[in-house]
Amino acid sequence: MIVTVFAQNVGLVGMTRVRSRYVAAVAGGILVLLGLIPKLGDVVASLPGPVVGGAGLVVFATVTAVGINTLRKVEFDGTNNLLIVAVSIGIGMLPVVAPTIYHTFPTWVQIIGGSATIAAFLLNLLFNHTPGLNKAKTAPAEAAPAEPAATS
Repeated sequence: MIVTVFAQNVGLVGMTRVRSRYVAAVAGGILVLLGLIPKLGDVVASLPGPVVGGAGLVVFATVTAVGINTLRKVEFDGTNNLLIVAVSIGIGMLPVVAPTIYHTFPTWVQIIGGSATIAAFLLNLLFNHTPGLNKAKTAPAEAAPAEPAATS
């Protein structure tokens, strides 16, 4: 059985502190009911746009905050990690800043092209797991402890 839960749930977990997989299963069941029973779907569709937008704003802002919190644990000094993060954010923002940037490309390029996750993965692979490109500072080898002086 494959279970998929989207990134928005990272934000919801951050807000509610509920970490049960059963909550995701119940939410999936509710979504199935909404799809199968048109009257229930009409109730959700009748929610005012600002209400849905406000809820979405909080959820997605929390996802962003969790991502920033995760980046606190990344070692940036002496590595290429700052470059990886910067380029990934830039690629992720391209469709927002220039919405037509991928329109002339095939559909598969449009889907993959704006993926900051794929960019981060490939750049991490290139810079941090390719011999010779990792510029991480290495600690100098420690000298062997001195032998105690012999006493007679």
